[in-house]
Amino acid sequence: METLIDCARLAASDGLPGPPRILEFGLMPLVTAAFPERTTFLDTRLRWADVRTRAPRSGSLPLRLVKLAQRVAGIGRACLVQDYDIVVARCVGPVNSAGHAYPVHAALSLIGLAFRGLVLFAARGPRVRLAVLDVTDHLTIHPRDRAFLRRCDLFFKRELAANPWNTLETVLPRGACAGHARQDPACLALRAKLRPFALGIEASALKAPIPASARSYDLFYAGSAQGIAFREAVGGVLPRLAARGWRIHAPTHRLSPEAFAEAITRSRFCLSPGGVGWDCYRHYEVASLGSVPIFDTRPLTGIEPFLHGREGFYLDPQEDLERALDHLLRTDDAGVDRMTSAAQALVERVYTFDALARYVIAETLALGPSPRTAAPSPKKALVAAKAGHRQPSLN
Repeated sequence: METLIDCARLAASDGLPGPPRILEFGLMPLVTAAFPERTTFLDTRLRWADVRTRAPRSGSLPLRLVKLAQRVAGIGRACLVQDYDIVVARCVGPVNSAGHAYPVHAALSLIGLAFRGLVLFAARGPRVRLAVLDVTDHLTIHPRDRAFLRRCDLFFKRELAANPWNTLETVLPRGACAGHARQDPACLALRAKLRPFALGIEASALKAPIPASARSYDLFYAGSAQGIAFREAVGGVLPRLAARGWRIHAPTHRLSPEAFAEAITRSRFCLSPGGVGWDCYRHYEVASLGSVPIFDTRPLTGIEPFLHGREGFYLDPQEDLERALDHLLRTDDAGVDRMTSAAQALVERVYTFDALARYVIAETLALGPSPRTAAPSPKKALVAAKAGHRQPSLN
């Protein structure tokens, strides 16, 4: 994968004034942690609690109001100055106000509207690129993000359907259907902005695997069905596999994070079915901890998918589940060790948070230079993030 440094050098050879400067909005930094020396992170959680320690802020109410106003003013000034080349922001997504009174729903809607307006203001003009990240569980783009899709340069979608027109169904122009959209220039322009994304994992989660021959279990699975057909089917198959002599570890009680990680580490294979969406933190956690993931069918477009038989296995929904799992569990220890190494290498190369950040910036730079004016001088309002932690640079 082309790195940000490579892209920056290529940009410089085309006459651009050096590496890109980045402004990131959100609740948690992604790009900031990968490129702290050139990124400013604007924490949009305007809360009373300290975002680092979660402890309530000290001081009187007037003092806290003043500090809050200073933070808002700092964010506004950073957007006004535009001392950056790329803006990276999370999408707005659904309101998530189910069960609350209408005033709460309205307030959350207004907050989303304000956030969208702030991001679009920060990315105004032809010089600044806008990359939007959608990490929701939905195959479709939420209608509240229609303005983002139209105004952004690239839209990175975590649950990007194998047929991208299915993802665009909820945000197509009024009166357009998916069949018509494939011949409409405006809809084709929206389609060209879509890029796959993933949930990802911390690089520190990768652990050296133990040999397959030393592992205690053949297959590990822990999870609730929650009305998902594949998970319901698994619940009936695992006892029959155990009766065949396979070492199945399928606890019915909730495990602590430490016990869960230990069970993955000591298992040759781990079932990792999707939930509401297919992409799941467990996929990358299983590979990082040194086991081989077994997935259900993947209906998505991926950045660089796990390949069947090399970094994991996919189960065909048309096959008998018990027979398919019995066949996969017969993989010899040498094969399991090879797959474990390949899966960890894939996660480290593509699916760590830093790798995802590099991917977002590289894809954005690959669009080529925007019309640009001379680079403005650095402004004191932009406070660089410090290396080694994922903390906001404006607080």
